[in-house]
Amino acid sequence: MSSQWKRGRRRAESVAEDAWEHLRAAVGSASGTARSVGGTVKDLADEASSRYGAASERVGSAADEAWRRANLALDALSGRRPRKPWGWIALAVLGGIAVGWAAAATAPKAIQAATDRFIEDEEAPIPTGMTTSYDTPAAQSRTDGYPAV
Repeated sequence: MSSQWKRGRRRAESVAEDAWEHLRAAVGSASGTARSVGGTVKDLADEASSRYGAASERVGSAADEAWRRANLALDALSGRRPRKPWGWIALAVLGGIAVGWAAAATAPKAIQAATDRFIEDEEAPIPTGMTTSYDTPAAQSRTDGYPAV
């Protein structure tokens, strides 16, 4: 082998090593830049999400409602009847049972309290100066012949 060929080979290896080092440096720099840009983009996305999250939820719920109505319309056009809301019906029945049970449980106490109050009012003494219609002398003796009312 000639020395010129060896020199050329060393030169090619040297150029290849230099190119490899430049490539590694460029990739490392790009990686750092990508991380930096990625962090900035993530921060911006978080801020946008927090700002416009409520609007997104409203749009999402409107889209869900639109899909639901479209499916109901398709079912109606194809002749299928809507399903019965058995969950709501069961909830209403259980609620009615609970209210009825509570009323039945408290009714005897309420009736007893009302009866006690009524008896206390009847046993209370009548204040002086107040009379009832059957205590007046005019009601006891009528001159027209009819009994006193």
